[in-house]
Formats: sequence, C-alpha cells, structure tokens
Amino acid sequence: MMKSQTLRTLLAGALFALSPLASATLIASDDFNYTGALNNQNGGTGWGSSVWKTTGSGGATVVDPDLSGNRAAQFTANSDNAAYRKLGETFKGDNLYVGFFVQIAAGNLTSNDFLGLWLDNVTAGAHTTDRPNIGIKADGNGTNDVFVRANGTGGSFVPSSNLTNSTTYHIVGRLSRTVPGLDNSYTKFDVWLDPSVGQASAPDASSTSTTGNPGFKSISYVGFRTANFDAGDRVLVDQLRIADSWNSVMGIPEPAGLALMGLGLVALGLSRRRCM
Repeated sequence: MMKSQTLRTLLAGALFALSPLASATLIASDDFNYTGALNNQNGGTGWGSSVWKTTGSGGATVVDPDLSGNRAAQFTANSDNAAYRKLGETFKGDNLYVGFFVQIAAGNLTSNDFLGLWLDNVTAGAHTTDRPNIGIKADGNGTNDVFVRANGTGGSFVPSSNLTNSTTYHIVGRLSRTVPGLDNSYTKFDVWLDPSVGQASAPDASSTSTTGNPGFKSISYVGFRTANFDAGDRVLVDQLRIADSWNSVMGIPEPAGLALMGLGLVALGLSRRRCM
C-alpha cells in the first residue's frame, strides 16, 4: 500500500512539473483524405464544426496520388478564396506556425504564378496587401520561387528555391509579433523550405512590416489564394498543419510527451514488480 501511494505521489508531482512543457499544441491539421470536391469537407482536427469552402472556378478538388497522406488538394485555376476554413478557436498567441507539402503536378511555373496560404480574421477580400501570405510566387526564369510576406505585395524569397515539376517540397512558416501581446499586430513572417528538425532558429527568409497589419491581432481563418495560373497548371497541397510551436508543426513529440511516456513505462515496471 505504501509503495502504491508513493508511486501516485511521484507521478502527480512529475505531471505538475511537466505541465508547462506540455502546453505546445497542434492547433489544426488536415491531410485532405477526401474524394471529389473539397467544398464542404469537414475532416482533419482542430477545426470545430467548420468545413472547407471554395469559391470561383479556382475551387479546389481532391486527387490521388498523395504527397504524404492518402490524397492531396488540387488547385487548377485562379481565386482569392480557392479554399479556406475557420479554425476551431481563434488564435491569439504571439507565434503561429504553419506547414504544408506542395508539388507542381502539371504545367509550367511562369513569371508570377502564385499559390499562397493566407492567414486572416475575415473571409472577405483578396487577403493580399494587409495580410500575411506564404507559398509559391514564381520567379519566371529566375531561381527564387518560394516567398513569404508579412503584408504588402512584395515580401522576401528563399534563395535558390527553383521549384521543379513532380517534386514534393515542405514549406514551413512562423508568423509573430515584434512586440508580444494581444494589443499588438502581427509584424513578422519567417519561411523555411524543406527544413531539418534542428533548423528552428535559422529561417531561410523573413519578411517584416514596420507598420504591422492594422487590426490584425488574432487569426480565425486559414486559406489559399491562387493567381496567374494558365490552362493545364496543377498544384497539389497536402498535410496542412497549424501549430503554436516548431516541434508541433514539424510533427516532433514535445519533451513533456516523451517524459510522460517514460513515466508510464516506469509505472508499468513498478506495477509488474509488485505483482511478482
């Protein structure tokens, strides 16, 4: 009895000590494991009761083969709201991470062909000049095709990001406030292309706004905008992840998760010893 009580006490103390480490979470994700049109699909996690919405001729469909899951979202035409969805809960933190896989499945990347993931607190508008975007903005004959912008129409490009057809790429971004706190707007957007696990502190490019995005202090919607697609262009997107930490967006177990797993094994071992 004493051993059992001691074990419970130790586990309770360990859980309390590890609780700050366990706060990092995957906010929302979707592997697009659907069939047919993406409109009104409701899979994934972290979206509450919301569904994907698509507008215009650029509305996304779901196709096979996949990039890393079972299927992928396919974009073939132009729309400011090619696909968008509301988060289950409005995000108000200082750092938001996004990640997705992308592939040019058909057609050619000509100058200014565009597929960007946007973040916003409304669905109306083009989500361009005063909202953050990240994704593909083709450099034509150049070699810088992956971009990030905190706001405006320019932004920064990942050097030597010359994307080629039928190759899958992993794009990760971090949106943050220069001055922490809900009273301040988001002002900086970092991007990584095919990052390694240990690259969290070294983005490939960053875009910073000195004025911020007025009124943009929380995030409720995630969407994709397409522009300048030509007939025959097809871009695939898969494994969308929205998180509040690098580990979560990269799919790496948090330290607390690993530690709790270890505690579980210890408890199992002690329990077996008592039964022997």
